[in-house]
Amino acid sequence: MKKRNPSTRAFSLVELSVALGVIVFCLLTIIGLLAVGITSTHSSTVQTSATNILTAVSSDLEAIPNVTPNDPVIKGTVAQPAHNSGSPIYGLFLPAGGAGATSTYKFYVGDNGLTNSSAAAAFCQVNIWVTASSTNTAPVHQETFAHVLVSWPAAAQYTNAQGYVENVVAINRT
Repeated sequence: MKKRNPSTRAFSLVELSVALGVIVFCLLTIIGLLAVGITSTHSSTVQTSATNILTAVSSDLEAIPNVTPNDPVIKGTVAQPAHNSGSPIYGLFLPAGGAGATSTYKFYVGDNGLTNSSAAAAFCQVNIWVTASSTNTAPVHQETFAHVLVSWPAAAQYTNAQGYVENVVAINRT
């Protein structure tokens, strides 16, 4: 029988099993955190897209030109005069002056920011409630408030949405 050389050393099976167990535990933890990170990244991407759409709609509302009292607008109706004075991107109109005159809009927007005709092809749903001030003297719009709510997915009602962002836009028309 040969004697072992004392300078030759090796790991025992128990040591190898423990080392492999530690490595597997670390890898499983990293893989689990990777799934959480991917979900978090997707959620923040969706919320960022919705916030960008909210900003675009709010800016579009603020870009609506003033409607002068000479335009043919019936008190308490949506201000759609003979010439096009709606918002430049989404074609929104402010309500004519009068106590509590309101307009309500609902449309679907894709992740590119363009409107879609159906919820199936859209990224989110945009709901807008516009309320004019209680004045009906010139100028027609003094203070107008728009509550803009962007919710996703587009097919769900905003009350049952997976997520939403909202903003209140104060439009001064003096």
